[in-house]
Amino acid sequence: MDRTFKVEGMTCASCLRRVEKALASVDGVAEVKVNLATEEARVVFRDRPADDAALARALEARGYRMAAEDAPADTSAEREALVRVAAAWACTLPLMAGMFHLFHLPWQVQAALAAGSAFGAGSGFFRRAAAQALRLETSMDTLIALGASVTWLFAIREALQGSPHAPFESAAALAAFLLTGKYLEAKARHRATGSLEALVRLAPVLAVRIGPGGDEEVPTRFVQPGDRLRVRPGTACPVDGTVLAGRAEVEEALLTGEPLPVPKGPGDGVIAGAMVHGGALEIEAASTGQDTWLSRLARQVAQAQGSRAPAQDLADRVSAVFVPAVLALSLLTLAAWWWHTGHLAEAWRPAVTLLVIACPCALGLATPVASAAALGTAARNGLLVRDASAMEALARATDLVLDKTGTLTQGRPTLADVAGDPDTLRLAAALERPSEHPVARGVREAAEGLPVPEVEDFRALPGLGVEGRVEGRWLRLGSPAFLGVPFPAAPAGVRIGLAEGDRLLGTLTLTDALREDAAEAVADLRRQGLRLHLFSGDRAEAAQALGASLGIPDARGGCAPADKAAGVQALQAQGAVVAFVGDGVNDAPALAQADAGISLPGLEAAQAAAPLNLLREGLVPLLQARRLALRTRAVIRQNLGWAFGYNLVLVPLAAFNLLDRLGGPMLAGAAMGLSSLTVVLNALRLRRV
Repeated sequence: MDRTFKVEGMTCASCLRRVEKALASVDGVAEVKVNLATEEARVVFRDRPADDAALARALEARGYRMAAEDAPADTSAEREALVRVAAAWACTLPLMAGMFHLFHLPWQVQAALAAGSAFGAGSGFFRRAAAQALRLETSMDTLIALGASVTWLFAIREALQGSPHAPFESAAALAAFLLTGKYLEAKARHRATGSLEALVRLAPVLAVRIGPGGDEEVPTRFVQPGDRLRVRPGTACPVDGTVLAGRAEVEEALLTGEPLPVPKGPGDGVIAGAMVHGGALEIEAASTGQDTWLSRLARQVAQAQGSRAPAQDLADRVSAVFVPAVLALSLLTLAAWWWHTGHLAEAWRPAVTLLVIACPCALGLATPVASAAALGTAARNGLLVRDASAMEALARATDLVLDKTGTLTQGRPTLADVAGDPDTLRLAAALERPSEHPVARGVREAAEGLPVPEVEDFRALPGLGVEGRVEGRWLRLGSPAFLGVPFPAAPAGVRIGLAEGDRLLGTLTLTDALREDAAEAVADLRRQGLRLHLFSGDRAEAAQALGASLGIPDARGGCAPADKAAGVQALQAQGAVVAFVGDGVNDAPALAQADAGISLPGLEAAQAAAPLNLLREGLVPLLQARRLALRTRAVIRQNLGWAFGYNLVLVPLAAFNLLDRLGGPMLAGAAMGLSSLTVVLNALRLRRV
């Protein structure tokens, strides 16, 4: 027996582990799995479910909150976070203006403003740090709370002793910068948490059920297995089922990757979300609700997201050792100087200097500020980043897997060749004028600008072709079986013939044309040293032919959604860091499984599993995303190098009291501010990428 809960307040991989430990400590809990991407905790019980209140209390003791799985989206938490960011900056900016002598505030006002930012807006840091301290745990919250409180107390002491400048702005800016970084990270992640629902929304919310009194429109959620449903042309199948009567062509490109509609007749299966063309179908519902193909796919995506190891912030990993080490070193400094001088007042100064100068402001800012700058640049370049760790994975990628239909190709039939009578295209476009079939759209687009006549007595035969009277001639357009006239099939795509009676007038070949920038983009990616792969749901021959034309040796066709995800997993098992680029629902499991999933514009549901969403057409934005990822990684490394170097150099100087002559704790506060400013300015360079 198991239950799923929403957990509020998780911000990093350390939070994930604490939530798991908190829930696992409740009596009756056998197993806990926490998904940071969806902010959900799945709790498996031994015999009977544990009391919800006990689970909630366990989470609250660690600083987190529990909500029911079906609870409405809580926007108040996001509003509260934004208010805290605004309040922190409202308190900080006047103090920073005072640093540059724009005006001077009484120290009592400065102390109140700094307290408002650090202890008011940043109270969450202190609350979580206190809860962790009770369990002898540390994190970045511990470092932030310690640095802000010590800096504020030191500034109070300096002010009371008549110092012309008490570093209140350091305590205030620490909270303001970090709250801003946390808010931007959380906002990017929250945009993705509800997007899996887009998969299920591909199926219509209403279905036409055939009852004793005729057709009736009912909500799809009320449909039961065994119900008879009617699916009209131009609408999507509401559930998975089997065709009982009628013939039509069903477009499944977004679901399976097959670029052309598939003929369906009695006995054939259809899946929810597939679009019906050319005729109505009567189907018997087989799977409904959470049992449909789309719903199972959504769960598979969520599972892949949860199984992927989330990138753990380096600052969080270091903090587990860094905080105890700084505390121990500070106490050792206090004891050593007290023993050396015999005066506690003199020993206090180097100890406080060490604590202030070791404050992790730059360390905490190194990644989130660079990520925030990269997010803004990415948005201007048409890239929506839902998970900053995916940008790092894109920079580290060794292998890039590309989908075919809609990714390397345009995802729709395009006329490639016309043979036979010069009027073949014009007459074929006339026959296809009333049809909504994708092949018909391709023919009509190719005939734009030609004098296309009207068609009379039009009739469509799903899976075969169309016929009608054009300029007084009875013409038929379709497959060799429909025309009764043989002609060779196309090696790739589809070939249809135009006939009058038993005479073949001409043929039209339609293919899923290559994107204009595909060849250049693939060549550029190959020059970057990436190993390229092609996984397609289309026929193996079509995938291999395209792979050969682009120089992609590993081209696989006939891949179901699970096959693509398994292929990505197999590459990862070999040690590869895999980026996957796709645009269809059939790509969703692979997008989630990949270290960096990248969706192309189009279907919202395809973005559900992808932490990186390209918003502009073409593959050039993919190249820009890769360059931005590489530059972001370089800036983060520079920031972390500066933050660590700052501590490695100045902490020993503070411990040996070598900074006292230069200002002691005051210099420490200034150095801490300069360190943070350096990190921020370096990160802002990403705005020019």
